[in-house]
Amino acid sequence: MAGAPRGCPRPASSSWPDGVTEAIGEVGGFSHTLDNGARAYLVMTVEKSKRWLKIRTRGVAGHGSMLAEDNPIGRLGEALATLTKHRFPLTLTPTVRQFLEGISEAGGWNFTEDTQAEDIVDRLGGLGRIIGATIRDTANVTVVSAGYKSNVVPAIAEAEVDCRVLPGRREAFDAELAQLLGPGIELEWHEQESLAATFDGDIVDAMVGALLNHDPNAIVLPYMMSGGTDAKRFARLGIRNFGFSPLPLPPDLDFAALFHGVDERAPVNAIRFGVGVLDEFLRTA
Repeated sequence: MAGAPRGCPRPASSSWPDGVTEAIGEVGGFSHTLDNGARAYLVMTVEKSKRWLKIRTRGVAGHGSMLAEDNPIGRLGEALATLTKHRFPLTLTPTVRQFLEGISEAGGWNFTEDTQAEDIVDRLGGLGRIIGATIRDTANVTVVSAGYKSNVVPAIAEAEVDCRVLPGRREAFDAELAQLLGPGIELEWHEQESLAATFDGDIVDAMVGALLNHDPNAIVLPYMMSGGTDAKRFARLGIRNFGFSPLPLPPDLDFAALFHGVDERAPVNAIRFGVGVLDEFLRTA
């Protein structure tokens, strides 16, 4: 796409072709049908940062039959239990607020205060699993490892935690995490920063126009994705990213439950519709 990119500047060393300033990708453009029949298509404009954390505790190795007063597994377990029970504070970014306002208007719901955000999320069914994870930071324990033999107390215990942090919340998240876990816990990070694009410009007009031509009743809204895509890598090249792979989904399909599921799929008719929308979008954008 031609034009000046919005977002981070293109690195001087980039080998990406000149003039490429905008891109589309996955996990956006799918529909969600509300109880009143209104059909909203969600275009991804923001991704939370991906911060994979390894938590490590150290203790004194020894025989399992003896008293073990410095067992790293116990301390790790206490830290993980505290983290699992914790809920990070409700925080509405501009994109999430715009989505909540738009979906509330489409559904005929009242949304005037931030405290009503969770009520709106509860009305979204399966989609609420995605949107609910964008109104606060999350930290989910995904891997735990320690020990190698039943009668040996290990010297090290480790766990991996999938942390997804809202834009602008990194320092506050780190401070909150440190307070939760307490002293004597080692943290090792692998992370990718969040990204955001504003929902405006010719490319957005082309998306909306293509959708409306194929579904005149479409309501098009920006949303924040709770996970991550290759858009983070494109953003490093100064390319503005949108999740736009249109799919009109059946109202009773729990799309969010299919992500990384054993039966991950998309309806054939939805794919046919999406091909038509994308063909028109690419011809006009």
